[in-house]
Amino acid sequence: MKNDPLDLAKRVAFCLTLDGAVETFPFGEHFHVMRVYEKMFALIHYKDGRLYVSAKCEPEKGEHLREEYQAIIPGYHLNKTHWISVVVTEEEQIDFELEKAILANSYQLVFSKLSKKKQAEIRGF
Repeated sequence: MKNDPLDLAKRVAFCLTLDGAVETFPFGEHFHVMRVYEKMFALIHYKDGRLYVSAKCEPEKGEHLREEYQAIIPGYHLNKTHWISVVVTEEEQIDFELEKAILANSYQLVFSKLSKKKQAEIRGF
């Protein structure tokens, strides 16, 4: 897969639809870190011609996804128990709806750990 900025951009754009989500670049301009209230819920970047979409995931769910999909691996350069990475190549891709579900789940896991006050601020209450 060529480093197609549109592939990366559509994943970042989806993340930005989630309440309070922001895009940051603490590891450099090529590493898109998606956060909610300073807590990372996704890391999206290219490496060696592959797009990596990393997200937080419950250990059991992550294990199930890795068994079912070859394109899902333990978190690339992240905690292997609590993170998974979807590796997108021309040959190997999973349905984008599943990717969105993985990203939304990651967001929800991080959001649920925020204080009730921070959750209310994000929701606009």
